[in-house]
Amino acid sequence: MDDEIEIQDLAADEIRELLLEEGSEVDEHQAAAIKQFIRDIGGLENALAAVAMLDELERAA
Repeated sequence: MDDEIEIQDLAADEIRELLLEEGSEVDEHQAAAIKQFIRDIGGLENALAAVAMLDELERAA
């Protein structure tokens, strides 16, 4: 179904609320940066892959 709401379609304050519910402490500026990152990298799936790759690189360092 194409009616799904994607995270990049949410307002930064809505993204912040979702993250707060999951236990992540982010302020409004961080939420806006997350939204922009997701948009710039081409969507949530790409953002998650990039974060996973960075996590692997950090562990290897």
